[in-house]
Amino acid sequence: MNSSLKYNIYRKTMLFSAVALFLISCKNKPEQSQTVDPGEYYTCSMDPQVHEDKPGNCPICHMKMIKVKANSLKPGQIRLSLQQIELANIRWDTVSQNSISKEILITGKVEVNQTLTEAISAKTKGRIDKLFVKNVGDFIHKGEELYEIYSEELNAAQQDYILASEQLGHKDANRKMVIQFESAAMNKLLLYGMTERQIAELKNTRKVMNDVPVYAQTDGFVSDIFLAEGNYVDEGSMLFHLASLNSLWVEAEVYLPYLPYLNIGTDAVLSIPAAGVKKYNGKVLFIAPQVQSPDRFVLARFQISNAGKEIKPGMMAAIILETGRKQAITLPLDAVLQSGNGATVWLLDSACTFEHRMVSTGMQNSHKIEITEGLKIGDVVVTSGAYLLNSEYVFKNGTNPMAGMDMGNMKKMNTTNENTVAPAAKSPAIEDTGKKENNTMQGMKM
Repeated sequence: MNSSLKYNIYRKTMLFSAVALFLISCKNKPEQSQTVDPGEYYTCSMDPQVHEDKPGNCPICHMKMIKVKANSLKPGQIRLSLQQIELANIRWDTVSQNSISKEILITGKVEVNQTLTEAISAKTKGRIDKLFVKNVGDFIHKGEELYEIYSEELNAAQQDYILASEQLGHKDANRKMVIQFESAAMNKLLLYGMTERQIAELKNTRKVMNDVPVYAQTDGFVSDIFLAEGNYVDEGSMLFHLASLNSLWVEAEVYLPYLPYLNIGTDAVLSIPAAGVKKYNGKVLFIAPQVQSPDRFVLARFQISNAGKEIKPGMMAAIILETGRKQAITLPLDAVLQSGNGATVWLLDSACTFEHRMVSTGMQNSHKIEITEGLKIGDVVVTSGAYLLNSEYVFKNGTNPMAGMDMGNMKKMNTTNENTVAPAAKSPAIEDTGKKENNTMQGMKM
C-alpha cells in the first residue's frame, strides 16, 4: 500500500472520529441548560401542581415532566372542560332573595286520634254464639256483621213487638194504644242493638230470631278485642275498640328552651321515615299544662291527615317548627363550603371558568343558608359540585384557594351565625378541603 492511500485512510478515520465525538458531546449536553419559552412551563402529568421552568423529572413521583402552555387565570380561578363539568355534575344558579327561617327539630311518636275511636259494647246480656271479628288490626266497614248473640231478654222483646203488630189487625182494639205499644216495643229492640231492617223483617215473618246478628255502625280498625266465641256478656260489657286512621296524632316531648316557639295552632312540617319521603303538614293541637319531671319537658300533640293510610300508629316522626322567617340572600347548603377558615362559594366567572370567593353567613336551617356578605343579587353561584371544584383547584395548584386571602376584609366570619335552634337540625361543617385533596376529583382529571 503506497503512502498516498495510507494518508487518505488516516484522514477519513480522523474525520469520522471527530464527527462521532461531536455527536456524542451534543447528546450528553445537560438538559438543564435548556430554557422554557415565555407562556410555557414544565409540569408532571401525575402531579399538575408542579410548575418548573426547566425540563427534568417530577420532584414528587420522579416521572419525566412535560412542557405545557401557561393559562391566563387569576389567583383563585379554575377552568374546566365541558366534559369535566358534566362528569362532576356542576350546576349553578343566579343569586336572589328568598325566605328563610329558623328551624326547631323535635321527635315524636304517631298515636291513634282518640277523638276518632269508638267503643263497641253489649246492648243486652247474652251468649256470643258466633264471632266474626277475631284479629286486632282488621278493618271493619260500616254495616259489617260483628257477632251473633243469643239473649233471652232480646227474644222476649221480639215477642212483645210481634204481639203489638198483630193487635193492629183487630177491629175492636184500641188503635191508638196499640200503636203506642208497638212503638215502645220497637224502640226497645233498637236499644238492644237490632237495626230497622231487622225489625221490619221480624214484622213480616212474625218469627223470633234466636241468634241476632249485630252490625258495625261505623268504619275503623280493630284496636282491641275483649271477647271470644261462647263468652257470656252483660249489658254494657266492652267488646271491641275501633279506631279511625284518617287523622292521627303525633305526640312529642318539647323541652323548655323550645317552648316559647310553640303555641296552639302553630304549623309544623313532619317527616315519617317509615312511611316514605313524603312531607306532612300538621298543627299543634294540645300543649300539656304542666312540666313533666324530672326530665323537664312538656307534652305537645300535633294532628296530621292520613287519607292514604300510609302512616301507622307507633311510627316515629321528625317534626320541624319554623320561626323567625325573613327575606334574605340564600343558597343551598351544598353551595357553601364551611371550614375553620370561614365560608366560601364558587362563582361562574365566564364560560367554563369559576372563581373562588369568601362570604359571611347568617341564619341556617336544614336545607338553606343565609349569605350576609360577599354576594349580591345577580351573581351566578355554583349550587352543585362546589366541593369538587375546590378539590380540583387544590389538585391542580397545590394550594387551597383561600390561602393568602385577606380575612380582615370580611366584617363577620360566621362567629355570629344564627343557626338552627335545635342542634339536631344543624348541617355538619365541611372539613378543610386541603386535607382531602388526594381523596376526590380523581375522575375529573383528563
